[in-house]
Amino acid sequence: MNNYFHNELYGKLTALNIKYFQYLFFDRSHLAPPQIFSTYPQEWLAIYQKQKLYYTDPIVNLARTTVKPFAWSLSMLYMEGQDHDFCKLAKQHGIEAGYTFSINDVLGNSAFLTLLCDGTSAIDMTFFDAKRAELQILLLELYDLYLREKKSLEYYRNKAYLMITEKERQLLTLGCSGLKYREIALKLGISERTVKYHMSNIVEKFNVETAKQAFLRAKELNVI
Repeated sequence: MNNYFHNELYGKLTALNIKYFQYLFFDRSHLAPPQIFSTYPQEWLAIYQKQKLYYTDPIVNLARTTVKPFAWSLSMLYMEGQDHDFCKLAKQHGIEAGYTFSINDVLGNSAFLTLLCDGTSAIDMTFFDAKRAELQILLLELYDLYLREKKSLEYYRNKAYLMITEKERQLLTLGCSGLKYREIALKLGISERTVKYHMSNIVEKFNVETAKQAFLRAKELNVI
């Protein structure tokens, strides 16, 4: 996913003075890890992703069952018998209460936007209640943008697979691993001049200006 969605998400929420939020997108299979955009503490995010807590997160599990925004607190979830270990761990990292907005579409895709209460500002339950309709519309707009960006990325990924030759794919793989042209030439058994020729073609096919940009595009499109 490119930076446009990222910038829109952060820009819209920052404009509302919302500092702490998390956006998760699950595709229809719900088997692959979700795409996560978050301003939660980095230590918590590392644990959340490494331990795959998005599969047991009681807030996410509740969001899967409703399309209505809802307020929550870890103490409430704890008392209701939800995952006590999750609640304790989250609370240790400042995740205590917030508001969650959800979308579960007819194709099976899901998106959840969770906004945390900020004890140092006016971003609290009263704020979220007052902004509830506005935030729900914002989630719909963001979701539509995300799907369009995702569809565009998949289109260019498929197109790139058709455009890039096997030799160019080998070159991209080696280049993305950090090898210089001379080293790539030795690995592929071709001249450095031929490497530069292939690289020039790749740059043109990817519609970028430099080899460095081409390597970044190859990683983004997952063509190597």
